[in-house]
Amino acid sequence: MWISVVDSPDVRTSGDWQVFSYRYAEKSSLASVVDGAALTVDVEGETVVLRMGQQNIPVLKSSTFGRVSVEVDGATVADVDPVSDALEVIVARGLPEGRHTLRLVHRGNGDRAGCLIEQIGVFAADVGEVGFAVVGEEQAYLVDARVTVERHGETVRSSLSRNWRSGRCRLAGLPAGDTYRLRVEAMGWDAWTSDEFTVRAGEETDLGSVVLSRARATRLQRVRFPAFGRPAIVARTASFKTRFLGYGASIEGVRISRSVGPATLTRTLDFEEQRDRAFYYDRELVATVPEEVPPGMYDLWVDLDPEEGRPRVCRSPRSVYVSRRLLGEDPVFMTWGHLDTWGQYQAEYLSRMVEMANLLGANMVLISNATNPAYLTGVLAGLDLPYTVTFGNHQYHGHEKWFGHPVHRVDFGDVSILNFGMAWHEDFALADKLLAESDASVKVINGFEANAPVEFLDRHRVSFIHDAHGPGEKVLSFGATPTQRAGKINAESFRLVRFKEGRVVSCTYAGDAEAPIPLPRVGESPIRIEWEGSNDGTETVVRACVANDLLEDYPGCRLNFVVPRGEYGMEGGRMVGSWDSDDGCYTVVEANFELPASSAVEVGVVPQ
Repeated sequence: MWISVVDSPDVRTSGDWQVFSYRYAEKSSLASVVDGAALTVDVEGETVVLRMGQQNIPVLKSSTFGRVSVEVDGATVADVDPVSDALEVIVARGLPEGRHTLRLVHRGNGDRAGCLIEQIGVFAADVGEVGFAVVGEEQAYLVDARVTVERHGETVRSSLSRNWRSGRCRLAGLPAGDTYRLRVEAMGWDAWTSDEFTVRAGEETDLGSVVLSRARATRLQRVRFPAFGRPAIVARTASFKTRFLGYGASIEGVRISRSVGPATLTRTLDFEEQRDRAFYYDRELVATVPEEVPPGMYDLWVDLDPEEGRPRVCRSPRSVYVSRRLLGEDPVFMTWGHLDTWGQYQAEYLSRMVEMANLLGANMVLISNATNPAYLTGVLAGLDLPYTVTFGNHQYHGHEKWFGHPVHRVDFGDVSILNFGMAWHEDFALADKLLAESDASVKVINGFEANAPVEFLDRHRVSFIHDAHGPGEKVLSFGATPTQRAGKINAESFRLVRFKEGRVVSCTYAGDAEAPIPLPRVGESPIRIEWEGSNDGTETVVRACVANDLLEDYPGCRLNFVVPRGEYGMEGGRMVGSWDSDDGCYTVVEANFELPASSAVEVGVVPQ
């Protein structure tokens, strides 16, 4: 029903066409800027649909300002504007039985040119389509979305959609019928689900406009620090500072909370305001973490006195990490970079990376050379570890709104991580100052590029530098300290960087000289979980079968189980702790276990 113009031998080309697949797009397209370049294919069906390729990325130069003239059996039947229409366009209806010759011709549009063509859909008469527009908060960052159409609980179609220029969406080729529902998902925005609607043969059902709100987990409210990518990392009974906007308000309380599935864990913190640090709107306080706080990544809340009967809060999502133990000289970092998270499809891949990070027992994640911060905040809301991130040569400008200044330092016990999101030919006086002020025994740089001056690295005794851009050997030791570089080799992998007594002892896969751990974009993950029982708080017996296709062991793996409130024991792992949810409905059980190479292990919780 769908013909790929790239892969199908039945599609004939004339003129200049090039295969186009920008930065890990879901599907490849054929691209042309030559007037008169054409694609021809014989089709047999009543309704014909043209699906255009996504028009590059909003922050980059685009070459898709031309038009597509559609001919059927030599007669022009449609003129498609890739700028204003949806990606899927109905170009012919009511064709008589038999074979027809479809010809798609690129035409210049004044002094503008260019088109991307991905697929041709050919359908019988009993199909219709659904159309709508998708807009949203932080509109400048909203590129595309995944649209899933369901009927009677079954998925009829799931596809990337949205022309980012016009916001238009259309899903074609839907069998006529009623009781359809549609779901729109974009990482970093709340998902939207339609009411039931009917698809009529030969017609478009118009759902109007869909407005996506930014997800709560991506909203930084009136807090300067800690915040995304620059968290406060503390042990229980320790303290941290926060600065917030609280002009003229009384502080009602300070709390931290985290959600594990349906379970919410909240703890109230003692605090003391630092009145000598206040200035105008800004206030600062020191909060202390209680002894019994479960470890994990928390949202920070500063509750202020109500204003005109409305509650006022300062909130910083995923900004306080309570660690069971602060790091000494043997940290484990998970690193990745330059994954090109421009929109929804790439964000879905990044969510698999986050699953690996939560599972494999690292202490912290270093992310280099990120792109679209709005999608990134959505994905990283699922990361139960502290992280820091740089934006590099493919950045969406404005990322500072979420992630702050590109140069800052994060301290994790006796480890200092300098986040340096600039090229090293620029002024690095602030970086110099931040490292000089740290007395940590282990110093690490999460950089955009790796060519920091060796004198600078030696002077600050930097043990490790992570990067995702630039030439040279990706795994290299240099300088007097020495400093270990471990950079990105490709965009389908990550690294686990293990230290021993302050030095990197492993940063490659299975003893290779430079290879990272593979995580292909297509196909199943080499490490994956199959659940026996639902891990959503509804069942008292839940088991996870964790398969490891990789050639190395992973000690210290982690899983959280959510079960009805009660007393539980472990099977196949070690219980780290268990905690009841705020509402008393659930118990969260954290388990540690070993994952040997090329094996599968089963870990579960059972009532006691």
